[in-house]
Amino acid sequence: MKILTWNISYGYGLGSEGSSATHPYVPRDRSHFEAALQSIAAFIQTIDPDIALLQEVDLGSHRSHNQNQLEILAGSTGLLHHQAIVSWDVLYLPYPGLDPRHHFGKTVSGGGILSKKPIRVIQEDLLPQPREYNPIYRMLYLHRYLQIVETSDLKICNLHLEAFSSDNRALHLSELQDRLIDHDIDIAGGDFNGEFTLKPEREGRWTAHPCARATFPSDQPTRKLDGFIVKKSRFSEVRVETPDSGVISDHFPSALILT
Repeated sequence: MKILTWNISYGYGLGSEGSSATHPYVPRDRSHFEAALQSIAAFIQTIDPDIALLQEVDLGSHRSHNQNQLEILAGSTGLLHHQAIVSWDVLYLPYPGLDPRHHFGKTVSGGGILSKKPIRVIQEDLLPQPREYNPIYRMLYLHRYLQIVETSDLKICNLHLEAFSSDNRALHLSELQDRLIDHDIDIAGGDFNGEFTLKPEREGRWTAHPCARATFPSDQPTRKLDGFIVKKSRFSEVRVETPDSGVISDHFPSALILT
């Protein structure tokens, strides 16, 4: 079995966060996103995963021309069973900068799972926002999430954890490890936004499998942000590969190979 995790940066590529000095945000036309989704789908097909865990997927956002990217990728990859989680739903996002022509505008975004087999939702958690942010900023700020499903006879968690607040990321890691117990999860994978370890009381039953090499930023990777947690008793052999996908996204994907 093969499971892929990939933060696809909503098909924008480098500069998607809008705050990079090296790769500043500039709005892209519809053809850019159509071509990017085709390239993402083609790359997923070369990996041929049974399940794909995706982060930063737009589900109807102005910045990516109001396409449901998960539905498009499901049809293009042949992984027809899909389930989205919305973690960012803002009527108008006045970001980045002061020029309204560059604003993200209406933003509906989150993550999603693609699978060869049917998906049953177990639980969807929108994780707490950073406490230190003021209430107005939090109204516009995205949630991170844990998307827990059952598919291919496995309980799987697709995750995207906090990037900008170290205290909040620690809280998210703790909540994730509680869910391992709550739902007896077989595999958790996604964008951890940093290197990660397990609590000592979890290490008896699960093992951390970070990405094989740095995944971010994709033009000059220096940071290991992505990976998996796997239940020890379920698989006899576990291997993680991190293929070079170029700059389709600002992350490289990682693939979990299980026997």
